[in-house]
Amino acid sequence: MKAKSIITSVLSVAVAMVMNSCSTNTIWEEVSYGQEEPSYSNGELPAMVQVHTDRVEITLYKNLTHYIYLDDVLIKTLGDEKKVTLRALTPNTQYHLEITAFDGVKVLKKEQTFTTPKSYASVVGWREMDLYGNNEEEASYIRPLPGGDFIDCTHRYYHYSDDDYRLRRTDAYGQIKWRANIMAYHASVSEEGAIAAASHYTAWRVDAETGAVVYEYQTGFKEGYINDVYPCKDGGMVIVGRSDTPWNFYFARLDANGQLINQEEGDLADALYAVHEMADGSVVAMGKKGNESMVAITFNAEGKIVDTSTNTSEDRDLGYAYGFVQSVRDKNGNTYFLGNYELWTGTYYPVSMVVKVDTQGKIEWVHTLHDEYTEYYPTGLYLIDDDKLCLLYTGDTGYYTHNSQTHVSFMTTGNEWLQDVTFNDDYAALFAWPVNDALTQFCFFDKYGRILLIDTEGEK
Repeated sequence: MKAKSIITSVLSVAVAMVMNSCSTNTIWEEVSYGQEEPSYSNGELPAMVQVHTDRVEITLYKNLTHYIYLDDVLIKTLGDEKKVTLRALTPNTQYHLEITAFDGVKVLKKEQTFTTPKSYASVVGWREMDLYGNNEEEASYIRPLPGGDFIDCTHRYYHYSDDDYRLRRTDAYGQIKWRANIMAYHASVSEEGAIAAASHYTAWRVDAETGAVVYEYQTGFKEGYINDVYPCKDGGMVIVGRSDTPWNFYFARLDANGQLINQEEGDLADALYAVHEMADGSVVAMGKKGNESMVAITFNAEGKIVDTSTNTSEDRDLGYAYGFVQSVRDKNGNTYFLGNYELWTGTYYPVSMVVKVDTQGKIEWVHTLHDEYTEYYPTGLYLIDDDKLCLLYTGDTGYYTHNSQTHVSFMTTGNEWLQDVTFNDDYAALFAWPVNDALTQFCFFDKYGRILLIDTEGEK
């Protein structure tokens, strides 16, 4: 969906917010890099130093015992570790780093004086919307509606029974319009504002104004499951997933009464993970075949298979962490899917991706968002100005560090990368949108029911 209506509605809310006072946190980072290919000349210890706002990351290249000093204080002694991170540094502060090691003949040393970058962005304020009551619930996803409202799925902390899930519509002021007590693991909103939701085995068409269930469809799966649903313009719905037959996809097209028009299963894909209606009433579904090939299957308005398209790469592992979280269609009829898979970078790392499918159902390009040492997980995708995509994804630098970062990025629908803004703190952002056209302020909607107003201007 377009973001213009969201931005217009939320801008008035953000300006009118009564913000609670809170401390200013550094949440955006600039990175300066040391030498990429360190030299052994003149007894210098080979090491690469990366300076961040709140930490320093050091890469070592010699299997020796290293001694690391920060401002003449011994911080760490390392054996055969290749990487070390010094955390909790103060922004805009000068430090002196010294690393020494003995190679059996002489002492090798690297010294570097650096200043951590200044704060570039900060939390201006935040507003509790009191959506959940006594912190008994949290949101698992956000889907924007035309006009600035949202739907989300909430569940009670540490409770995952059927009765603990709610699908809910909320306006931009945090006022709850309705709740539907259905176990909606997945939900989709069409460009027209229609809503469909699904659990692993059941799909619902939901009235967008009241939250009432228009109809319910039971798949009857024993081994299969639903991965995604989409509400069609004719009042029907499409359902995709994996069938009861292993390594076979599942597809179902329903009419406006929830009756089955057509059902397809087969081995063109191991499973289908996402689906979106195209401008002419046909639908395109994204799946996989094996561990290296993404597959797009196009179905006509009656649910019959029309065509397939494949994109293959040997660096992918689609057998783990593969899936899609959101899709949008532009004014020209192209469809964009935001998802994730594992990429080989010496080891397999979860990465985020955007896939463009053209009006004929052909995969036009796949754009991967990755870093060699960061796990990236997608959260949100929407259109800006008809020809730009805004992506929201998070990065986790490791299981033990849990140093999560929220990224808001922009690219053109022609696969041209424009801008990436990284926020250091973990705000559990489920959705984000720009408040102004200059992209100096954003709002985050987090899983704890808060709207955070983020100022990316700050000090430079």
